[in-house]
Amino acid sequence: MDPALAGADPYAGEGWREILGQGRWAPFLLICFGIWLHAADGLIVVTTIPAIVADIGGIAWTGWAFALYQVASIVAASLGGLMALRFGIGRATAAASALFTLGCVLDAMAPDMGFFLIGRLVQGLGGGVMVALFHVAVTRVFPERHWTRIFAWVSAVWGVSALFGPLVGGLFAEAGLWRDAYWAFGAQALVVALCSPFLFGNVASSAQGLELRAPWCALLMLVPGVLGIAAASVVDSVALAALSVAIGLGFLALFFYFDRREHSPLLPERSLSAAPVRFGLLMVLCFSVATISFSVYGPLLLVQLHHITLLEAGYMIAIESVAWSVTAMMVGWVRPKGEPLCIKLGASMIALGLLGFALSVPQGPVWAIAVSAGLQGGGFGVSWAFIARRVASGAIEAERERAAGALPTTQMLSYAIGAALAAIIANGLGLELVTPEARLRSIGFWIFCAFLPLTLPGFRAAWRLAR
Repeated sequence: MDPALAGADPYAGEGWREILGQGRWAPFLLICFGIWLHAADGLIVVTTIPAIVADIGGIAWTGWAFALYQVASIVAASLGGLMALRFGIGRATAAASALFTLGCVLDAMAPDMGFFLIGRLVQGLGGGVMVALFHVAVTRVFPERHWTRIFAWVSAVWGVSALFGPLVGGLFAEAGLWRDAYWAFGAQALVVALCSPFLFGNVASSAQGLELRAPWCALLMLVPGVLGIAAASVVDSVALAALSVAIGLGFLALFFYFDRREHSPLLPERSLSAAPVRFGLLMVLCFSVATISFSVYGPLLLVQLHHITLLEAGYMIAIESVAWSVTAMMVGWVRPKGEPLCIKLGASMIALGLLGFALSVPQGPVWAIAVSAGLQGGGFGVSWAFIARRVASGAIEAERERAAGALPTTQMLSYAIGAALAAIIANGLGLELVTPEARLRSIGFWIFCAFLPLTLPGFRAAWRLAR
């Protein structure tokens, strides 16, 4: 529909038929399918790992089965925007999906834990690039007036994936077929690899084909930076964990320093001076760091403090994902004039959810914990699409791919930082396999309350972004 025929409102009369018209429905489905693949597979190890260690051993390395995937995803996602610029979205996505497939095959064939961890590393590399490229693809396949709705559905798919990934893994593991779970995900990734050149082949990027050099100096700083932070969440010593985080943050500072001086930087350096890009990424950073504690330690605290089953604890974690998905779909049709309210409302809901966890996890009641989970997940769902749209549209044209790819990278890196800091707090307060109830209640309070100060810069960024 021609906006001129719709009066002053360019959105009037638009429905999914128009949004997905002109052949855009197939790329849309591929984007959603790829997001499902990365998000679900990132968590499938949570429920397959007991069966894996029973089969191939390596229980001491179970933490790294999750951490290596996240580390590789963060590092690889930072390259997504650059790959889209250099090779085009179609070829870059096909290569990333093929790499993901290879990682799945390595996991499915793993004779021991070392081999399995290599597979997880390869999976993370492919998955990280994929998720960044799919965010870039939204900005290239769809007109800007549709970005909010598409990002809302991408956000909803992410939430659903986080919910069903562990469930799928659990079903395979209970059937004694944990290897088949990785074969299944490998087959799905192969579909993405085969379809991407056809569905994204005609999607041009702002600098496709230019001789863009990989920023090796920046990457050499980024890898130990992310590894150092991730290692802090899987070591028992508080001193070593704190040292690991400090070293990791030091390398990240060097990464930002060198990236600014690269010929082809990973970050949208020139666009960071634009308020939407700067404050959008800062909002994601603050609230993602602050809110990962419930996903990491929620099940343990719920089971031991409130004596619910693991299945019930899993449902409590799922509330956050469901709320994210439901609210993302609810606001998908909000017009631009409603964006500021959604961004501010999302920030408020996230902060209230975090406060609710600090008050309810130590003492209960369980229903209050469920409400807090709904607020936290719902806050992200209400605001995420609008953050993504403003970050992408706020960047200069030449850096739009980098800006779009920087959003999931920032989110994943923030989760890694938050998980590491939460581990330091929990271990510092004496978390053990069998912990006295009074100490558990203290941990249940501080593991959330300690992150409340981060909501202040998060609020400031949200209000500035909403202008």
